[in-house]
Formats: sequence, C-alpha cells, structure tokens
Amino acid sequence: MKKLLQPAFLAAVAVVVFCCLVREAHSKDEKRIQVEIDAKDLPRKLLSARLEIPLEGNADRERTVALWYPKWLPGSHGPGGPIANVAGLRVEGSEGTILRWKRSPGEVYRIEVTVPRGCSLLRVWVRYITNQPTTGSMGNDSWGSSKLGVINNNTILLYPEGLDVEHTLIDTKLLLPHAWEACTSLPLESKGDSLYTYKSVSLGQWVDSPIMCGAHQRTYSLVEEVNRKSPPQRLCVFADQESSTEIHADILKKYQSMVTQTSLLMGAHPFDQFDILLGITDALPPNGLEHSRSTFNILPPSAFASPASLKGWNRLLVPHEYLHTWCGKYRRPASMITRDFHTPIGTDLLWVYEGLTQYLGELIEARCGLMSQDEFKHRLLVELRNASRQQGRQWQTLADTGAAAHILRNSSSNWPTLRRSQDFYMEGMLFWLEADALIRNGTQGRKSLDDFCKVFFQVATHPEHPKPYSREELVDILNSLFRYDWNGLISRRIESTQDEFEAAVAETLGYQFVMQKEPMVVPSVTFRSTNGVDLYDSLGLAIANDGTVRNLLLGSPADRAKIQPSMKIVGVGDYAWSVHRLHEAIRNGLDGSPISLKYLDGDMIRTIQIHYYDGPRMLNLIRTETQTDRLADILKPLDP
Repeated sequence: MKKLLQPAFLAAVAVVVFCCLVREAHSKDEKRIQVEIDAKDLPRKLLSARLEIPLEGNADRERTVALWYPKWLPGSHGPGGPIANVAGLRVEGSEGTILRWKRSPGEVYRIEVTVPRGCSLLRVWVRYITNQPTTGSMGNDSWGSSKLGVINNNTILLYPEGLDVEHTLIDTKLLLPHAWEACTSLPLESKGDSLYTYKSVSLGQWVDSPIMCGAHQRTYSLVEEVNRKSPPQRLCVFADQESSTEIHADILKKYQSMVTQTSLLMGAHPFDQFDILLGITDALPPNGLEHSRSTFNILPPSAFASPASLKGWNRLLVPHEYLHTWCGKYRRPASMITRDFHTPIGTDLLWVYEGLTQYLGELIEARCGLMSQDEFKHRLLVELRNASRQQGRQWQTLADTGAAAHILRNSSSNWPTLRRSQDFYMEGMLFWLEADALIRNGTQGRKSLDDFCKVFFQVATHPEHPKPYSREELVDILNSLFRYDWNGLISRRIESTQDEFEAAVAETLGYQFVMQKEPMVVPSVTFRSTNGVDLYDSLGLAIANDGTVRNLLLGSPADRAKIQPSMKIVGVGDYAWSVHRLHEAIRNGLDGSPISLKYLDGDMIRTIQIHYYDGPRMLNLIRTETQTDRLADILKPLDP
C-alpha cells in the first residue's frame, strides 16, 4: 500500500512548480539587447555604442517603430536626459540598410523609425560628446579626461517604446583605452586586453550601473571585523595620478566606520555586494549620484590631502549617496517607480527621498567620526538660519519644492529667498531631526528614528526591485513608535504655506534658537556661505566682500530703504566701503544715528540711509541646561 503524501510536501511541490512556471513565463516575455560600448576615445571626450535591438510586432509590412532616448532618469528627479549631447545617430535594418528616422512632433526624446517589411532587428549606432553642460543631473552624464572616465549607460541608449525595463536583458561588451581598468556593479563575465564582457542584467539594472574607468585604480575593503555579517563592500578609487589613489588611513577607517554604523542603524542590506566608486580629480566637476549596488562620486584631490581637508559638501557626498542605497533606491515613493525611462514621475515626496537621506547621511557622518558633535551643532544652526530667512514659504510649500524639483535646481541670483530652491533637502533634514527628537522625548528615550529605520528599511533578501511607499505608511510606522499627530505635523511643516519658519526642532532637542547681540562665526562646515557679511538678523541683507548686495529680505530695514540686489555699495558714511566700517556704523546706530551708505547708480554716486538702531543681532543656538540634550543622544555612535 502506497504511503499518502503529506499536505506540507504537496504545498512545497506546488510552490516549486509555480515558481518554475513564473520564471518560464518571464523568460518568454524577456527581450535581449546587445550593446558594445566603445570608450577608446573617452580621453578625447567622445563615447560611442552599437546596439542590436530585436523588434516585436508584424514584420510582414512596413511600419513605424518608436525609439526613446532616456528622459526621466532615476536620481535626476526631472526630465533631464542629456539628449542634446548626442552627436551621431544611425539606424540600420537587419539587412544593413540605413533607415530613415525623425523626431516625434513636440517630443525630442522620441524618435520614429520607418522599418521595412521583413525587418525584425534594428542596429543602432550612437555617438556622444562628454563633458558638456546638461539641463538635468550631472550625475547621469558621461565624462572623460586623459586618465579617468565615467560612463553612464543612459547617455548611449535608445530603446523601443512599450518595452519593460525589468523584463529586458542587456548583454554588454566594453572597449577601453589601453591599460585602463574599469569598475562597475555589472557582473563581470570575462576580461581581456582592454575588453570587458559583462553578464546579462535587466535594462533597469544596466542604467542603474555606472562604469568608472581609468589608468590609475586601487580598491579597498570597507567591511570591518566587527561588521563581518555585512555583504562585501568596496571603495574603488580612480585618480589622475597613481599616488592620489592612496587614501589616508584615518579617512579609510572613518569610511569603514560609516559602513559599520549604517549596518547597525539599518539592520539589513538591500544588496549582496556594493561598490563606492570614487574619482579623485580636478579634471571633472565634483558630483555624485545614488545607485542600488554602487554610488558614483567625483571629488577634488585637495579634499583628500589630509583628514582635516575633507570637510563640508566634499565630506558629506560619500555618506549621502551611500545612504541613498536604502532611502531612494530600495525604498522609493510609489509615484517615482515606472517601467521605462520616459513616463513622468511624481516627486512631491522628495522631503523623504532626499530629506531623510540628508538627515541620515549627516547622522552617520557624525556617528562614524567624519564630523564632530560641535560641527553638527554648527551645521544645525546654519540650516536653521537659512530656513528662518526663506520667505518663499509664504507662497510655496516644501512639498511643492519637491514637485517642482527639476526647475529649482539652480537658485536665483536676484531675490533668492523669494523663489525657493530645492529646500526639500535641508528642511526635509530638519523635519526628520525633529521627528527623531519627538519620538525620543515621547518615549523617554526608549524609541528613536533608529527604530523607524529598522522597520522602514527592513529587507529579508536582496531585492531586485524597489519597494514602494506612501505618506500613509510613513505615518503608520511613526505612530507605531510613538502616538502623535504626525499627520498634522507633516501638514504644517511640509504641505502648508507659512508666514515664517517655525524652529520648534531646537526646543525639542533641548536648545533655544534665540536672537543675541554677538555675531555668529560661520564655521568651515557650512554648505552655503554669504562670502561676505551676513546681516540678515539686523539690517535684513547680505553683502559680498566687494560691497555688492547679494540679497535682502522684504519688510527689513534694508528693504524699507529701497536697497536692491546687485547694488554696489562704495562708501559707509564719509569713508570708503569696508566690512569693518559697516559693522561700526551698526554699533553707532545704538546712539540713534542712521546708517548712511554710498552706492553707484550708473556713473553717479548716491547716498541712501537705513534707519536701524538696535545694534548687532544674530540668531544663535543655545543649550537649555534644564532639558535633556537629545542631540547628544542622537549623535552617539551605536555599539556593534
């Protein structure tokens, strides 16, 4: 008599059969594009590629096939694919016949190709000029110099309309200049003399895998012994000079600590291996962009001259792009996930995508020792002051700066505080810092945003696709840690206009954001400098060292005096212009004397008076000794 099969065994068999059927169905749906990238002329700022693209549809008649150049690229937050730099395009049919193409009316990224009967394959040749100005993110562009290059695959790609980027495979060959090496998250199949062959990956992963290459390269492991459960993670350094590829031991140690502290914060990794691609050069512009299995970073050699030289934006770049692996690449707003590179995305949740990453990047920067706690406090003060003078919030919400991200990348030179910039970065950071402090205060320190990260970024296996989220999920997780009116807080801070900035985050942390007589000394860690004298809290303006008015606030004493941006101040009272004379005039105003300035009006010198009598004033961040210092708690490194 045969033994009956157990239900659990039958269920397991059913799952295996189902998975096999799903894989077979997917394999039938998957398309395969052959790509050969020729980077031999990258030092001369030229890049080219040949693509073999199979076609679907009825080949028994002449037809029109639409090809797209990538327009909406991950990380750029807008329609900025650098198509203007394409400098050669030829399309051939399967028999080698050159085919005619034209752009779709009103859409320069869409190309219409007339395909003859019997043609089931297109051969596309693309030439691209590197190192050119672009309208989108420079992180999606390709660059070349005599010793170093960056290839972003989207710059030499065209793909058929209707194609699903996750069910299309790419086979890649890469030709490099003699003696150059390459590093990328694409899985290597073989390597010959200047020829790299990579294993098949999806089109989505291919575009998400930049290639850094050059004549001088060195690789470092970033996994410490205390973090041995971490997947392999490397720092791949390329530089103009061989000596520049040697990273100072103290900097390397802090990068390794960055990886360890991030592992402890997140509790899991959405990858099986990871590469931080770092180009150290003056030949290419400083830049960076996030990816799922690597990050792309370009910094000048001066930043790595010593541990003390790595500061400000240069210091934050690597941690910020690294934290994006979790926040932005793995967890991504649902409205930012598409199946191609031409469908518009919704970017109103960039206060999470970028704002939370900004906060976590600076948090890890402090916890791993790249930045001291005092420097973090200075950074907080700088951003509180920047937010306090942003008058654009009176008409534009922080959420809208995300929705309009791609038109706000470049700030205004005139009246910059009336037209907001990409404020979702720094004000988003302030929101998440406040949320962290609220959770810690509300739970007497038992819970924090660290716990939020372990829930929000939880991953059991290495995912192939991003995991979408919504505003509602964020609120639910926050409430699971500490019951609070998170909906109301998000509505006030993010989704509503405001007469002025509410700096409650300072009090929540155990500090006061107050006006003082002593001027603030702007530290070296600031990301934005007035490059002159900052008088926003007194006269309501900022002036460059040469006397040029950079900006002023509406409703301020400077505004009431009808001072305007770009006005050139040439004198203070009876003396020639100097920053010292202006400070002296502000102090003299305590005696009831207006501030008299001389300025150029064409070829004439005119006089203007500012009626201000309160002396020096500057917003500052002061510790409240009777309250818990939550900032110190937040910045404390985690124990392995």
